[in-house]
Amino acid sequence: MEYIIEIKPEPILEVEIKDLFEINPHSQTDCEFVRIKNASTFEPLINLKVESDYSPTFKQSDVVNGIVIIGYGNRFSIFDLNKKEIKVNLLFDGYFGSFKVDNGEIFVATDSELINLNFQGIEKWKADNLGIDGVVISQITETEIMGSGEWDPPGGWESFALDRITGKKK
Repeated sequence: MEYIIEIKPEPILEVEIKDLFEINPHSQTDCEFVRIKNASTFEPLINLKVESDYSPTFKQSDVVNGIVIIGYGNRFSIFDLNKKEIKVNLLFDGYFGSFKVDNGEIFVATDSELINLNFQGIEKWKADNLGIDGVVISQITETEIMGSGEWDPPGGWESFALDRITGKKK
């Protein structure tokens, strides 16, 4: 992910992953842009180029308190809009699935694990071996994270509950 355009200190309307150009079918890397728009003028404030070694089955982006959170292909990144710097850039062996933000924490689901990060990109814990072809968060409470992992595709989902503080299975 790299910085492309100057950022203005204006309110953010939306953030979206947008395919702004034709990707070469012979390319080894897929890439798109995360486009962030101004709340009042609808003008783009910044475009962040995101790349992946794999075609992105799942992609997600959001802005929370000046932090851009991006999951794409086999990558997950956190970009600080105010400091104009990448806080974290994770590369997974498998694929990115989704993320949820709750009470100042980011929970990132991949094909087989769940990772808990703060907004600076510091990992609090990682729970692995939750599935082999997808991990889904269904609920986050003050004490636990509930979800399911797919063990026998298609459709072989098994539920799990993790301690929110430690990431250990309950």
